[in-house]
Amino acid sequence: MSPTPTSNVETLEPGQLLLDLERRQDDVLLQLDALDAQLNEVLKGLGVTMEEEVDQDLA
Repeated sequence: MSPTPTSNVETLEPGQLLLDLERRQDDVLLQLDALDAQLNEVLKGLGVTMEEEVDQDLA
């Protein structure tokens, strides 16, 4: 994923750069969700359970 070259920025339609950034952000968020699911499966296989909230005494 290479960023849009600055030489092409002038030729983009108005708002196109923002749309491209939003699309790329959505792609990254989907990848993070997939990695989170994989991590949870690995931890489950190891017998580790994740707590949703951190105990205030530990924080």
